[in-house]
Amino acid sequence: MKYYEALEKLSKENPIIIENLISTDDLEKWSELTKGFSKDDKQKLYNIAEPKWIERKINEGTLLLHPKIRAELVSRNFNPLSIHKKMIWASVLVMYEGDDSIERFNRIKQKIISKHSNKWWFNVYQRVESTYIAKDRLKKQGLGSATSFAVQNSSFLGNTFNNVVDDILKTIPSE
Repeated sequence: MKYYEALEKLSKENPIIIENLISTDDLEKWSELTKGFSKDDKQKLYNIAEPKWIERKINEGTLLLHPKIRAELVSRNFNPLSIHKKMIWASVLVMYEGDDSIERFNRIKQKIISKHSNKWWFNVYQRVESTYIAKDRLKKQGLGSATSFAVQNSSFLGNTFNNVVDDILKTIPSE
């Protein structure tokens, strides 16, 4: 069976698992969702879900990427290149919050190093600081409920707010 035929078959046979992958923010849980599948089938399921997950996260505004990179991903139908994946991982690492965020960071670091390389991880890590700074600036721009309502119901205010967000995201390197 050819690769694309296998993808199509997995997609048709496992729509719920694919939807669960797409809707799961915590990428570490993807392996739990695909328990029982062969390594090859897991990879195919991930290849199906990944572009849709990226699209969802971009549409929600929860993937902190330079606007140029967002546009590149859209033009590529959300199929990331290696450089895009590094930027996405930096965003994912920055977005983790909670008591176990340091442990999660270190666990993901080890997984990235074992799957890719130390050099690949270092490239992700170099992007974390600027992404964290952008996240912090966005948090400070937070909207109160009245302002949020006005932004949602006014195209002018919505556009202005989106421009402010894009200006902050432009501080994240696009190279």
